[in-house]
Amino acid sequence: MGHDSSYKRLFSHVEVVESCVSGFLPRWLVKELDFSTLQALPTVHVDHRHRERRNDLLWRIEWKDGGVCYVVLMFEFQSTVDQRMVVRLWNYVGCVWEEVLKNEKGLEKASLPTVVPIVIYNGLHPWNAAQDIEDYLRSRPRGIQRINGHFRYFVLDVRRLPGRKLEKDPGLSSWIFRLERTSSSQELVRLLRVLERSLRSERYSQLRRDFVQWIVSILLPQRGYEEIADCKILEEVDDMSQVVDYIENWRARDKAEWLAEGEAKGRVEGEISLLKRLLGGGLSIDSIAQALGISVVEVRRLAAGNNNAELGIRNA
Repeated sequence: MGHDSSYKRLFSHVEVVESCVSGFLPRWLVKELDFSTLQALPTVHVDHRHRERRNDLLWRIEWKDGGVCYVVLMFEFQSTVDQRMVVRLWNYVGCVWEEVLKNEKGLEKASLPTVVPIVIYNGLHPWNAAQDIEDYLRSRPRGIQRINGHFRYFVLDVRRLPGRKLEKDPGLSSWIFRLERTSSSQELVRLLRVLERSLRSERYSQLRRDFVQWIVSILLPQRGYEEIADCKILEEVDDMSQVVDYIENWRARDKAEWLAEGEAKGRVEGEISLLKRLLGGGLSIDSIAQALGISVVEVRRLAAGNNNAELGIRNA
């Protein structure tokens, strides 16, 4: 499952979208929305090359004083910033309005709904594309906005969202962004345990499964847990506590391997130290092998790994 697809599944839940809109859009906009009316809409749109776009979601919400607003969620997790995003979204909004006109035959003048586009971006480089269509125009006389109008979208640059805001915001979208930004296994386990307690209610059963799929198929492989991703965990795990157990077991195994490697390294260094002392006494390889209780081949291997010339090794 691709990054865009797994995000799309998470943001197909009304609780996640509500937390995203209410937590990251301007307050003057949020306070006018009636979140009890939030609902998902079909989003199969075709671009100018007749290709279906599947990296977007469309939600409908009503204004508190009447009227409809559409929220577009566009997921961008490419390595480079799409400088044409404002044009892509302008075309997309046009598609939304065409659908509205087609389905509402009796639409009156000036009653097209507002469309609020949001780009959720997780690239390595900061988002630097124009966010207003006016900024994208190469040359213009004063007042050109009266002709082209204003069109602007919002960007949630996940890697560069303020950490304090994410920590204070209890919304589910903030949890997604915090998990995405976490590099420490210890912190990842802590966050997953808290999230598990928050989603225990039966009404979150599908959301829990979608979180687990995203964590296992995307989040963990990105952090080097390849073995977990390859062990058919999706068929075995149905809650986050099991994911936490896998991570803890992985960390314990890593620690055991690290200790074993350190012990082996110490043993080899001890053998080499003794080898140097024996060679300093002028002993031959045969004599050293007999003294250490190892084969002549093993003595040569230790010497070869530590520079024969430095050890002053001799064959006789």
